[in-house]
Amino acid sequence: MKAKFIVALVTALLFNALTSGIFADTLGISHGAMFAVQMGLSLIPLNMTGCLCEGLNREIWIPEIIEKFYPADSFLTYSKSLDAWVDNNKLNLQEAGVDPAVYIDNEQYPIPVAVRTDIPHEIVLKRFDTENTVHINAIEIEESAEKRQSVIEGHRNSLRQKFARLAAFNWAPAQNGEFTPVKASDGKTNARGYKSMTYEKVMDMELVFDELEIPLDKRVLVLNPLHAMDLRLQDMDMYKAFYSENKLFSFTVVRSSLNPRYNGTTGKKLAWNAAVSATDAPCSLFYYQEAVARARGTVDMYSRLNDPGYRGDVVGFNMRGVATPVTGKYLGAVYSPKA
Repeated sequence: MKAKFIVALVTALLFNALTSGIFADTLGISHGAMFAVQMGLSLIPLNMTGCLCEGLNREIWIPEIIEKFYPADSFLTYSKSLDAWVDNNKLNLQEAGVDPAVYIDNEQYPIPVAVRTDIPHEIVLKRFDTENTVHINAIEIEESAEKRQSVIEGHRNSLRQKFARLAAFNWAPAQNGEFTPVKASDGKTNARGYKSMTYEKVMDMELVFDELEIPLDKRVLVLNPLHAMDLRLQDMDMYKAFYSENKLFSFTVVRSSLNPRYNGTTGKKLAWNAAVSATDAPCSLFYYQEAVARARGTVDMYSRLNDPGYRGDVVGFNMRGVATPVTGKYLGAVYSPKA
């Protein structure tokens, strides 16, 4: 911090010494007075507070929050990115109308014309704010890549976890439907008292995806850790095989504990932040990668140096983003009710 101030001060002295004479002659005042005025103006951007502190450089901190926000082992990477469609922290989409009919050996001319009406949708991106944290001498932290990374990782991990939890909740179907299969597991009672997940149940879901003609190469299974344990106990060799390849039948497998809960009695997804109940059932998600999307808007940083109340520098971040189904189809879940 002292080094940066000294460099800035020397630069200001040299610049003002060279230019104050020109400005003084133009304005008709003394060289010394012009030099004093310029030096005073030079110190204003330094945001001095007693110990000549500078503000934090957001252009250094914010890119590091964004970097690696979607790690390779996160299910968030297996979704469509709609960042390019974000405008002013809003997502502007068009729901495609009905696909055209296809005629075989057509003998009717002219061929009928159908007008496709697309439905516009505007989604306002949600705001995610990290809890502010207090650090002693954040300026010094900024100048050290390792120290800065340590601070940033905490905020980035918190943002990433909350965003991923919201994505899993939004991508999970509300209940069983024609294009959103939701099934109850029916295996033996596991150590936690739930009906266990089985390979047969995964194959059952695969059959549904086959019947819906969902492409094989972009099917994703977000496996609950409890269900992973069930499969491990059912067949250890098979578990090792798919765990090493992240592939179970036609599904790419990603493990996550952020999946929502279902009501084990009704088979319906519980509300966001619903109170814990005896009927709660953990679940694993199944979806087609092109049927879910994520979008991120602006990322910003807030800081207050030398806060008198906290006796330190207060730092926090916020991010605009949303994760949403694209069409509401090709989403599935298997939940484990209590035995």
